Amino acid sequence: MAEDTATRELNRSAFQESFAKVSPAILAEWEQIEAAALSATGGELDKVVTLIADRTAHTKALVRRQLQELWQVSMEPPRHRPVGSGSRLHQSIHNALPDSADELLQELEERTAHLLRELRGGVLKETRAKVKDNLLFSLLVSIGLGFIVGVLFTGWNFQRGK
Repeated sequence: MAEDTATRELNRSAFQESFAKVSPAILAEWEQIEAAALSATGGELDKVVTLIADRTAHTKALVRRQLQELWQVSMEPPRHRPVGSGSRLHQSIHNALPDSADELLQELEERTAHLLRELRGGVLKETRAKVKDNLLFSLLVSIGLGFIVGVLFTGWNFQRGK
């Protein structure tokens, strides 16, 4: 393919030409679609969109957008990956996902870790500052909680001197 699939628009003829490659992805994406019903459409884009929209209760616009994404992923040439890096399942998952998804996941993990560090550090510092500012109140609260926990575990029937 001379032109990049990401810049090409999904049209009827392109979809029909690549229907054999896209069919397994469609069946994997929408489990409620039978292979026989999908092949009965003959690879016609409008019929496939109608079939999926009827069986999944999605709008035709949403189905068409998802088919566009599946078509782009299916038609994208495989990336060159080093041999022997992980299991076959791991390799197939990485081949199915574009690098941008891996990069996006990496970025989200880094942001989440950063937010957790900020949250833990900020909350801990604020809590320490409030405890120092209200030392007497903090002491009374901790004694009260200790008393309540003691009563819960020992009960009111503690026996003296018997």
